[in-house]
Amino acid sequence: MNITPLDIRTQVFKRAFRGYDREEVQTFLDALTEEFEQLNLENIEQKEHIKTLQSEVDRYRAMEKTLQEMLRTAQQTAEEVRENGRKEARLIVKEAEIRGNRAIEKARAHVHAIRTEILTLQDQRDMFVSKLQSLVQIQADFLTQFKATAFDVVEEDISETEDDAKGDGDG
Repeated sequence: MNITPLDIRTQVFKRAFRGYDREEVQTFLDALTEEFEQLNLENIEQKEHIKTLQSEVDRYRAMEKTLQEMLRTAQQTAEEVRENGRKEARLIVKEAEIRGNRAIEKARAHVHAIRTEILTLQDQRDMFVSKLQSLVQIQADFLTQFKATAFDVVEEDISETEDDAKGDGDG
């Protein structure tokens, strides 16, 4: 069930004898709606961030493919150069492999860092949702406890207290 902020704003509850305080329910729904809207905005921002990160990952994959193609080209060039001299061809291939491997390793490290960041963001989101759920539960428990609390009313005869005060002051 997908609940939208509009669903929360337009929710109507049945009237019941000795039901909940309508203003209190509406205030809570308004606060919940605002929080829900904020979470939706954050969710959209997170999705946009994930899209950005995914496009970076795709770009690095394309770079890796290009690097692999460059490596193949370097190997083909090395075979052509081999005709002119095996020593020179070995050096060119070695350099191309080293550069290619470094670039691939660098790209892989960056992809790993991006994946780690995505997992961290997901953990942060889950922690925020958990804290929010806990806060909502604590507030609900507090409201339940507050409604159940009875306040003792002190009843004292004011005239007796005044007479006692006057009698203490004379002596």
